[in-house]
Amino acid sequence: MLTTQQLKTQLGTLVGFQTLTGNVSENAKALDYVESLLSPQAKVKRIKNKTTEILLASTNDSLTPEIGYMVHMDVVSASPALFSLKEKNGKLYGRGVSDMKFSIPLGVSILNELIETHSPISFTLAITTDEEVGGYDGGAYLAETIGWKPKALIVPDGGDNMQFVNKAKGVCQLIVTASGRSAHASRPWEGKNALVPIAKLITELEKRYGGNNQTEGWKTTLNFGKLIGGISINQVCDKAVLNMDFRYPETDSVQRITDEVSQLVKAIEPTMKITKGLTGLPTYTDVNLPVVKRFLNCIGDKVGKPIIVAPTYGASDARHFAKDNIPVLMIKPMGGDIHCETEWLDIQSTLDLYQGLRTFLQLSKEKVMI
Repeated sequence: MLTTQQLKTQLGTLVGFQTLTGNVSENAKALDYVESLLSPQAKVKRIKNKTTEILLASTNDSLTPEIGYMVHMDVVSASPALFSLKEKNGKLYGRGVSDMKFSIPLGVSILNELIETHSPISFTLAITTDEEVGGYDGGAYLAETIGWKPKALIVPDGGDNMQFVNKAKGVCQLIVTASGRSAHASRPWEGKNALVPIAKLITELEKRYGGNNQTEGWKTTLNFGKLIGGISINQVCDKAVLNMDFRYPETDSVQRITDEVSQLVKAIEPTMKITKGLTGLPTYTDVNLPVVKRFLNCIGDKVGKPIIVAPTYGASDARHFAKDNIPVLMIKPMGGDIHCETEWLDIQSTLDLYQGLRTFLQLSKEKVMI
């Protein structure tokens, strides 16, 4: 069973690895360390896909375990000081403590205990190394190419402060490119300004989605993330590129959003080109499923109060499994300031989650009720 000191020691070692996405050697070293913590009886596979490496450690070799536990090792960049774990007033500080290296000692301990107690439940710990850039070579590769499909999937990558995430929005990033003809700013009639149709498109989309952006809610939102156009102030712009990021609920779709933007482009300036950037499905988990009810009860008993159910607005690797309708069990301990210099994690809350997960898996010994 994982002790407080073991949690701090293992997490401190993991934080010390500068596992930035794409740092192949550092991520490999971190996975080597995880492998050294595993029971000798664990079934371990290391999968390499482009610059991403995945570690699968399980009680058996099944691609359809009863319970999957998926986390990521990679982190975003930070100052050197953040790659050294610090403790103050019951909290741990460092890059990745909350997003999401805390989850690795928990998953390792649970897997080892299941093996040591000869539990009949099939359990797989999956660690990816590219979640921070979309997870397409990690989580998506597991789901679509490897065919890893657990009956229920624990993903402690959302639901800060012990809130259960029942749904998360999907992502639809679109890139619109407008072409024009350059000319001197004193003679604009001799050119064609590519910024003008882009500006018209922004204006029309802002009319449609601007209201959704003003308050928290479960409607499709739109962020104009980047606009590039022009070289000099006294030159008519001959090329402009607009990058947009839509976040949509389960009632919307990438196809509908793309069709809407395409129709607007056709009406404003048919020569504009649309390409897709990153896309991802929304996730939805029915809280009335037996496995979800049991999960919530087990975690709630350890926390000492009912677990709040709430949506999240960010995306995770869980979205790569959305089309398979796998129940996603997503919750995190108290922590925050992810991707910031003050990223933190509450020690006791993390241990409470760990104990809740242990109870859940003990109750799941005979059969996982989906």
